[in-house]
Amino acid sequence: MPATSFCEPNGDAKPATWHWFSVKGTEPRPLIAFPGIWRQNGPMKKDGTNVEIDTYALTTTPNSLVANQRMPVLLTREEKFETWLHGLADEAFALACEYPPG
Repeated sequence: MPATSFCEPNGDAKPATWHWFSVKGTEPRPLIAFPGIWRQNGPMKKDGTNVEIDTYALTTTPNSLVANQRMPVLLTREEKFETWLHGLADEAFALACEYPPG
């Protein structure tokens, strides 16, 4: 999923406030991608009908900037996009690692 930033709730405040994150680069908000896996979820209630919900974002260990938030896996270079889309499963899943805070 292409993106230029992501956000997480900033605590349990009501109404919700958001903490935004983006990758620092030489251009304003360079393109990043969130790798994902689509799957069909089953029934939402016991004995209910099956419901299709797109689930896709992979998360990893948060770096020091993201701290206690959920950290999506970030792909920042075209060759990583290609590995995720067309590489061997072991190569693709090796991309699911902490993104350096620098």
